[in-house]
Amino acid sequence: MKKDVNTIFIGAFMLGAVVLAIIVVFALGEGNLFRKNDRYVLYFSGSVKGLSVGAPVTLKGITIGQVVDINPIYDATDNSFLNQVIFNVPETIVQIIGQPQEDGPGKKLLTTDTTIDYMIDSGLRAKLQLQSVLTGQLQVAFDFYPDTPIRMMRFDDNLREYPTLPSEMEALAKTLDKIDLQAIAESINSAAQGIDKLANSPDLHEVLVSLNATIDGYGQLAANLDNQVSRLSTEMTATLTDTRGLINAGKAQIAPMTAGIADTAVEVRKAVSNLDNRLEPILENMEATTASAKDAFQQAQVMLGNLSDLSNQDSAFIYQIDKTMAELRKAASSLSALADYLNRHPEALLKGKQKVDGK
Repeated sequence: MKKDVNTIFIGAFMLGAVVLAIIVVFALGEGNLFRKNDRYVLYFSGSVKGLSVGAPVTLKGITIGQVVDINPIYDATDNSFLNQVIFNVPETIVQIIGQPQEDGPGKKLLTTDTTIDYMIDSGLRAKLQLQSVLTGQLQVAFDFYPDTPIRMMRFDDNLREYPTLPSEMEALAKTLDKIDLQAIAESINSAAQGIDKLANSPDLHEVLVSLNATIDGYGQLAANLDNQVSRLSTEMTATLTDTRGLINAGKAQIAPMTAGIADTAVEVRKAVSNLDNRLEPILENMEATTASAKDAFQQAQVMLGNLSDLSNQDSAFIYQIDKTMAELRKAASSLSALADYLNRHPEALLKGKQKVDGK
């Protein structure tokens, strides 16, 4: 005999399966199954190839909805097509906090629609972006693009519209359309022909030959100059060595001479000082001679003080020595005349200089 089927058990199993399915759907949909969806519309003037129903709608990289419908629209005013994209966003999925308040005495929190207008004025725009480079699938991506135009079609008053911007590929395609590729190709072809003509020109060959000859000439000239500079450098080095040796020898000879002059100047200065003290009352006619001698001694003293500098300037040093010796000769001559006078008139030391012939 066949056993009777337990209908209660079967019914309980089916009910559990339905509940489990509802829980799974609710979990996978993150609770969106029981949320109210807000529907919005977008209009794209470019191609929407790669965008399909069910494609995600993102806000700054976060999925907030999905595309539910795509329809082409023909605009007879300018003979163009638009692509209408309708998408759903679960209600309250985007939380709005800190809403700006209206001005005026009756301030109140702005409504959701007014907040959307505020975001649009702040630069909220929609673009088509690639989901994956491999599949080529597109998605609708919202982000803020300040200082961009607000482009609205306003074809359907029942759906709230968001402004759109061309995608990067569409903007690139428009830019390429504005470029005259034919003119660029012709310009490149003309330039290539000019280069080919120049490369095969006999004049260019002659110029290259002349240039090679000129380079060779400059090479020989540089080699000659290098040899001459080397020889001149050797000669100058030898000359400098001889000059340095001559200067050193002059210094060696000048040093003893300087010492002798210094000693002589000291002795002469002492002698003149003594004679000046003794003869000043009686030898009024010798004042000019004594002044000349003092000048000569002062010049000799300056020469001795700057001896280190004068040793490197032979001509100036010799000139100073000659001048000093001349002054010394004058002084010696005056002293000789004085000594001769005193030999002939020794009484002058007691009586002073006598007038001759009434003078």
